Amino acid sequence: MLVRSDNSQTTFQPLTDSDSVADLLDTLRLRTMRELRLALPRHPYDRRVRERAALLAAQLVRNGAQVRVLYVADVARDPAQAEDLRRMAATGAQMRALPHLPVWMAVADRNLAIVPSDSGIGDSSAAVLHGRPLVRAHQAFFDQVWVSCAPPDGRVGTAGPSGPDEREREALALLAEGLTDEAISRRTGLSVRTVRRTVAGMMSRMGAQSRFQAGVEAARRQWI
Repeated sequence: MLVRSDNSQTTFQPLTDSDSVADLLDTLRLRTMRELRLALPRHPYDRRVRERAALLAAQLVRNGAQVRVLYVADVARDPAQAEDLRRMAATGAQMRALPHLPVWMAVADRNLAIVPSDSGIGDSSAAVLHGRPLVRAHQAFFDQVWVSCAPPDGRVGTAGPSGPDEREREALALLAEGLTDEAISRRTGLSVRTVRRTVAGMMSRMGAQSRFQAGVEAARRQWI
């Protein structure tokens, strides 16, 4: 079903399930785009949608487009989603975390958006919005949230002046795998105190507020 608004240049197209959302993300990989905005909470969409979103982000970054991703800071509780986000960060997508993110959203350029159609219908219902009049409000909402969750010093999302040394790089790689300080100590032969000091120093350098965010940021900077 395609619903056309009074403005002939705008349309509303319902998507009934996760498969429909995933298929649409696949088709977007064939388009030429300059920018993509993604807001990825833990719910409502399943991993197929997140995987397609990661593939789309990677393709666009390779094509020179800007990709920005908002995600929930404690997403590390879901290992599968944490891995999908690490993959996005490794492609060069810009990543920012916030404590709560209730809405799934994908905004392609300035004339297409995928948004929840009605939270009361079901977890996987969504809609495709075409045309700037309908898309502009979602674009502005995303940009407002993006700016609001940036640290005051602006460190997250920007490369530091120097990369890690060999010891720091090894610790970051193990940190990104989800290992504890004690497990990193056993793998590297460093004392737990040294590991903690190293991890804390790298998190401070990257402006990361959590261990998961540090892993994402390290991947984005291609330090691991």
